[in-house]
Amino acid sequence: MEKRIFLFDESKSTIILKTSGITQFQFLLIFLIASLTPATAQISTPGIPMSRLKSLDSHSVPTISITSPDTEQLLREDAFTDKYGIAMRFAQNQPTHIDLAKEGLWQQLDDGSQICRLKITSAGAQALIMYYSTFEIPQGAQLFLYDEQQQQIAGAFTSTNNRKSGAFATEMIYGSTTMLEYHSTSKNSRHPQIVIDEVGYVYRTAETIYGTRGFGGSDFCEVNVACFEGAQWQQQAKGVARIIVKQGTSSVWCTGSLLNNTRLDHTPWLLTADHCGPNATQSDLDKWMFYFKYQGPDCENPTSDSTFRFYTMVGATKVASAGGAGVKSDFKLLLLNETVPDAYEPFYNGWSAIETPSPNGVTIHHPQGDIKKISTFTQPLISDSWTALPGTHWRVTWAQTQTNWGVTEGGSSGSPLFNPDGLIVGQLTGGTASCNHATSPDYYGKFSYSWDQSDTLPEHQLKPWLDPINMGVLALEGITDIAEKETAAASLTIFPNPGNGLVFIKLNKQNNTSVEIQVMDIAGRLVYQQSENASYDKFAELDLRHLEHGVYFVKVNQENGAIAVGKLILRGY
Repeated sequence: MEKRIFLFDESKSTIILKTSGITQFQFLLIFLIASLTPATAQISTPGIPMSRLKSLDSHSVPTISITSPDTEQLLREDAFTDKYGIAMRFAQNQPTHIDLAKEGLWQQLDDGSQICRLKITSAGAQALIMYYSTFEIPQGAQLFLYDEQQQQIAGAFTSTNNRKSGAFATEMIYGSTTMLEYHSTSKNSRHPQIVIDEVGYVYRTAETIYGTRGFGGSDFCEVNVACFEGAQWQQQAKGVARIIVKQGTSSVWCTGSLLNNTRLDHTPWLLTADHCGPNATQSDLDKWMFYFKYQGPDCENPTSDSTFRFYTMVGATKVASAGGAGVKSDFKLLLLNETVPDAYEPFYNGWSAIETPSPNGVTIHHPQGDIKKISTFTQPLISDSWTALPGTHWRVTWAQTQTNWGVTEGGSSGSPLFNPDGLIVGQLTGGTASCNHATSPDYYGKFSYSWDQSDTLPEHQLKPWLDPINMGVLALEGITDIAEKETAAASLTIFPNPGNGLVFIKLNKQNNTSVEIQVMDIAGRLVYQQSENASYDKFAELDLRHLEHGVYFVKVNQENGAIAVGKLILRGY
């Protein structure tokens, strides 16, 4: 995205400008740049199970069998619910109580360390998900999960994954059997507290993981985000996540996106649809899993994801929503339980609450929980409704593109809709588009409606959370690397402001150094420029009397890379 969006509030006079890409600028507040307390957000750290290193056999490992659900009945129910405002169920959570330390096989190794293994199986399952009511690993110990052939290994999980609530979840392991392996480096170490209270029985969407017709379960017309159509959307794609949503006895696929806020402090806000787990409890939310960077390396479908590194996080809290599907704009705003790690290369997507139909744009999504896809629209959005309440949704019709005719499917729910500037304008509720009915419409809850029209209460609006300092903006660009926010600029004083064209700027520099001063109009065009040798408390004078009356932005580039911007209002004599 090459366009520049300049955001301001008439009641504010000071903002900070900084880049969100190679050629883009965006504004940062010059005050109250808050930062989150660093936290370990990775589900796992690299490692190899000790059984593989020691070539241990698994014949004597105890096996616990989980009752299989009635998958035919589940599929009959799903046939009536997919894509019509009900998120795509793909797993049934079977209740259990499995205490690894009590039911696993303990062995002491020749180096004095201990290993505990347990096999969990459920006939006919395409994959299994472990949900934990208690998850406490002693410091220095490790937990791995893997399939019988160790084609897929999850872990190591360590004490950094412990939660106060005890609730946790681990990524799904393909196949009908999952092995848990715990390793403690000391024979005197206390046992772990690892209790599985539910096993997610995956009965669809994982059947082609190791199949031959291409990766994943999405339909034939979907377009990988690595294709030509996604070339200009790679930053936005980094903010989009596949979500395993747990609600009661069901696990469903959804999609969501990280969001920027006016503090630009990388708070891990995530937008999805409210019908993705509308009745999920906080205990459920603590077990939601978010997969970032889950996408193929190129336009062709991979044969499997066995070579993928999973960039996953667990747990969130719901802070705001506007009803489930059919009620208002169907948005849900989550706060992830932890900071997104730098290694995930997160992009906090920008957004627009301006009630203007976008002429074109894209959605980025995970249909049927598949790798990341992109669908394109080339006709203007139409204001519409999902049910009776008017003006809550954008109606979109997808277009044929160079690669194929991308649409949406179950699992795309909650996916962000982007305008040409790369800003989110809605999230998916549902619709009737499919590969066989590519011109049928889909419906996205309006970001503009969710902003402040759903209700007067903060828990039913986006505005209080995404504009926490009440800057008054209606659009905000995305932000990427955390390193960007560390380029904090000194306070920029401009006076008189409003002024008549003769303007003074106080340059707070203690050492003599060269600075560049630029003045831009509201459209981002450079209208004035001069250089100064700034020393402590020096005032630079700018003669801007030739400019028209209006709002301008004065940008000061310092040699250390800091950038400060102040808003200037010219009213003439």
